Amino acid sequence: MGRHELEPELAVLVRTAFAEAGTEVTLHGDVARDAHGRDYGLGGLLELVARRSDVPLGLLVRSHVLDLVAAVQGRAADDPGSPEEEAARLHPLLLAAADLADPAQHPHAREVAPGILEFLALESPLGWQVLTAAAVAELGDVPSLRRDARARLARLSVEQHQVRPAGQGGNLHVVTGNSALTGSRVLALDAVHRELTGRELPPDGAVVAFPTPFCLLFAPFDVRVPEVFQDLIETAVREYEASGAPLSPHSYWWRGGELTPLTAVAEGGLLELVDADAVIAAVTRLADGGGEVSGKRPHHYGFAHRVLPSLTHLGSVPGERIGAELVRLWEEFGATLPADQRLAPDGLQGGFVQADFVQARGHRLLMVALPAPRAVPEAFAVVLAWPGDGSAQRAFTLEYAVDPITGERGAVLGEWETAGRRRMHRMGMTAEARPFLQAVVALLDPPPAPPAKPKRRGLFRR
Repeated sequence: MGRHELEPELAVLVRTAFAEAGTEVTLHGDVARDAHGRDYGLGGLLELVARRSDVPLGLLVRSHVLDLVAAVQGRAADDPGSPEEEAARLHPLLLAAADLADPAQHPHAREVAPGILEFLALESPLGWQVLTAAAVAELGDVPSLRRDARARLARLSVEQHQVRPAGQGGNLHVVTGNSALTGSRVLALDAVHRELTGRELPPDGAVVAFPTPFCLLFAPFDVRVPEVFQDLIETAVREYEASGAPLSPHSYWWRGGELTPLTAVAEGGLLELVDADAVIAAVTRLADGGGEVSGKRPHHYGFAHRVLPSLTHLGSVPGERIGAELVRLWEEFGATLPADQRLAPDGLQGGFVQADFVQARGHRLLMVALPAPRAVPEAFAVVLAWPGDGSAQRAFTLEYAVDPITGERGAVLGEWETAGRRRMHRMGMTAEARPFLQAVVALLDPPPAPPAKPKRRGLFRR
C-alpha cells in the first residue's frame, strides 16, 4: 500500500510531539524515522484523525505519538499502575508483522495467520500501547496473560453491527467501531456471534475477514457460504484499500479458534482463492444433509491431481497408445499405495480432442476420463492442454461437487499451476465433456484486456 503524505499542519504536530517525547524524527510519507533507524507507522493516526473529530487535534497527536514511542522503545518506567492493575488492562491486538519497526522486541507475539501477529496491548486513553517482551515479563507469564486478555476481549460489547443480505438468502455480518480492537475480536468470534445472534456458531465455524483494526466481517459456514463468500472478499478488499490503517486484505476460515487463509496474493498483486477443495468438501457435506461424506480416495485423487498434471510426455504418445499408457501409469501409481487403497482402472480412457473449435485455434488437448468419482474433490476428467501459441503445458480438472444452493450434483473447473498451486476457475459446471472442453478453450483464449484503469491492488479474481 502506498504511503500517504501528511498534511503540513499534521506533520508539524507530529514532529513536535516526538520532540516532546525526547525523539527527533524525519517524516517519510506516513512513517516517522528516528536517528537510530527505528520506524513509527502513522497510518493509525490518520485513521484516528478521521474517526475522532471530537478530540482536539493536538491532544490526539500527542497521545498517539506517546503510544508509538512506548510501543517501539519500550514501556515508560513511570507508567502508572501496579503490575496487577496493568495486567487487568491488557487485551489482545492484531497487527501486521510488516508494520513492526523492530520485531526482535516482540518475540512473544503469536502468529495467528500468515503475517498477522497477536500482541498484548495496554489500554490508553486514545489508543493501545503494544508491549515489548521486557514490559510483558514484568506483568507475568505470556500464556496466562494471553488467556486472560482473550477472555477480557470476549466480554467487550459490540459497538455497531449490521447484517447485509448477500447471495441467495445468505447474510454477511459487519461489525464496526471506534475501538482498534474491533478487528481483533475475530479471536473471540464465537462470543461475538453468540452476543449478536443468541446462537452458537455451526460446527464448521465461519468465513471471516478483518481488513482494518476497526472492522470485522463474518458469515457462519453453511450451504450459502459460496454466495456470501464472494461478497465478503470484495468488501474486505474495499475496506482494506480505503483504510489509513489497513490490517489484512485476506479472508479466512475460522474453525475452533484457528484461522486458515482462503485467499492469497497471486501474480500481479491480485487475490486468488486457495484451499478451495476443503471449502467445497464441507459445503457438499452440508448440502447432502450434514452427513459425513467418505473422504477422497488416495488412488483416484492422486492420479488426477498429482500424477497427470506433472506428466510432460503424454503429448508425444501416439493416439492409439494413449489408453494403454494411462492404464500403465494408473497401475504404476497404485503400486506406491497400500494394497487396500488401490483401485481398478475401470472407466479410465483418454484421447486427443479433434473438435473444430479446438483445432481452429491451434490448441492440442488430451482429455482423460477417470473412473467415476465418489467424493469431493475427485475428478470426472482431466485435460492436458498445449496452447496454440507454443506456451507451456497446462492441466485442467473437472471435479465432483454439489451445488451449495440447490444441492444438485455437478462439477467445478480447476487448474493445477506451477509449484503445486490449484486455482478454481468456475463453479456450476456439469460432468459433460463438451462444456468442459469449451470452458478450457475459453481459458486458453482469454478476451482482450480492457482499457487501463487507475491501478488498484488486492482485487479478487474468480
